[in-house]
Amino acid sequence: MKAATTNTMTNEVLFQKLGNTWYVFTEINSEMVYSALPTGMDPRTTKLELYDVIEEHMKKVAKFSKRNSEVSAA
Repeated sequence: MKAATTNTMTNEVLFQKLGNTWYVFTEINSEMVYSALPTGMDPRTTKLELYDVIEEHMKKVAKFSKRNSEVSAA
């Protein structure tokens, strides 16, 4: 019997506060991607489970920005 395996991708992220808004920056597929965190969210006091949600969100942002750049290049 084979053990179940999971593929886990880990990305380093940078949180930066600009004004009253926190931003998250990461690199996905050799491209720098960033997104504003929701109002009131502070990464210093956020539960670790939320980081999984942030990682999934950043993947969606990267996919969306790549799709938009392909459309603008056409």
